[in-house]
Amino acid sequence: MKRTTLMVMNRYWASVICVVAVATFAVESAAQQTVPPEKVVGRQECTVCHVSEQAAWEESSHNTKAWSLLDHPKAAGFAKAIDVKDIKGDSACTKCHGTQRIKNEKLIVAHGNSCESCHGGSGGGADGWLKKHFDFGTDRKIAPGITLAVLLKDRAEETPEHRATREQACRTAGMIRSEDAFQIARNCLQCHLVPDEKLVGAGHPMSTRFEFVEWAQGEVRHNFLLNPKQNAEVPTGWSDRHAGGKPDGRKRLMYVAGQLADLAVSLRNRSIVTSTKRNSLGDEANDRILDIQEELTGFDIPQLKEMLNAIGKMNKRSLKAITPEDKDQYGKAASVVESAAKNFVAAHRDGSKLPNSIKIPKKMKGDPH
Repeated sequence: MKRTTLMVMNRYWASVICVVAVATFAVESAAQQTVPPEKVVGRQECTVCHVSEQAAWEESSHNTKAWSLLDHPKAAGFAKAIDVKDIKGDSACTKCHGTQRIKNEKLIVAHGNSCESCHGGSGGGADGWLKKHFDFGTDRKIAPGITLAVLLKDRAEETPEHRATREQACRTAGMIRSEDAFQIARNCLQCHLVPDEKLVGAGHPMSTRFEFVEWAQGEVRHNFLLNPKQNAEVPTGWSDRHAGGKPDGRKRLMYVAGQLADLAVSLRNRSIVTSTKRNSLGDEANDRILDIQEELTGFDIPQLKEMLNAIGKMNKRSLKAITPEDKDQYGKAASVVESAAKNFVAAHRDGSKLPNSIKIPKKMKGDPH
């Protein structure tokens, strides 16, 4: 798929525009979605069980370089464009470049992105997903020092009924599971596509060549649940459920889900813009919408055909025109895409029935840990 380039991007910037969490399936506006700081408990809670995952994430640019970009010579100008005074404090900047958290009734900002930046805030007491996530139907208490082998044993003994109930409870509480391809991809794009006209107008870069499989299979890959010494190609929460599923099938599903996420976020962005001039947020949104429509039209998949028919054919002329109806029109179109994505993933969970014509990128964004 071709993408028109919004600007010439510094490779350093392009690789680390960070992700931010989205707690629910439906997004009501194009504004940057964030996990409520009061629900963030911190990565140390996740590391009790996910030692290898955390070790891999520590090496990623999302963790190591995201925060340092706030010291970039151009950062002050970007902050000024959106009226941010404290760039490393309670600001729009740290919602993407850090992890905001409430601790002892004070806002603190952790450097870089953490587990909850991507998977949603896990706290909030009984309403949070943290305790639900590791409740395998036993009376075992999670505590420092517990081994992964013990946890995997408990998990292996969990009944299918309990697992289904547990996972749904986690999703309801705001968890974005790694196997939920569309939600994860859309979550990434909430920051990677920079949904702020002023910020883009000031020259802040955006990931104009973001493709979900390429990025998810690279340095951010951290699938160690079933084997802490092997970084699996696809989410292990998916692979142990679909024992007969092949990684290529899963990647095809990820590819299409990533395109749908890109289309949904681009439509949300298009719904709020006031200009479609060259190199604007609107200009980039228009290009992405046209490219993705063309890409998805080539796939013989019922859910995609129904979705494309429902949103109607958009062309350069219609997208370029700014009208009072844009917010409603493109917002509704985004909702149709989100609903179609949910149906598509439900119908193709293991990807085995997806056509081989769906591309699987061979070059990944960095090397997995």
